[in-house]
Amino acid sequence: MDEAAQANALRWVRVFGLTLVVALGLGLLTLPWPWLLLPGLLCVAALAVGIVALVKVRAAKVRGSVTPVLIVGLVLAAFMGLAASGQAVLWREYGAYSECMAGAITTQAKDSCVAQLEHSLDERMRQVLEGARQG
Repeated sequence: MDEAAQANALRWVRVFGLTLVVALGLGLLTLPWPWLLLPGLLCVAALAVGIVALVKVRAAKVRGSVTPVLIVGLVLAAFMGLAASGQAVLWREYGAYSECMAGAITTQAKDSCVAQLEHSLDERMRQVLEGARQG
């Protein structure tokens, strides 16, 4: 086995892992609106790096649990990327929610922001369904 190819493959695996961990960490933070999309963008980058890493790991015939861990990480990145794309599509609703939460001090005000978000998401989904029925 080529040790240089294995080292290169494992370097890609480390970059993938780091990108995914940063994306997950940022996903746990309450970021202001435009920055809220950063974890999703990092997940898309992690998907690309992870696929390259998987190809390199398979080509270098790296043994152990590297391949299954990469696959689980790729699935996690895909789900998180899908969630972030949903927020990108619903940017108006989540932007209003972010502004509301920034000004909310009490628990009651935060609950009101959540209720407002749920109402605006329901209204948006209703509009999408009506558009789908008509089109």
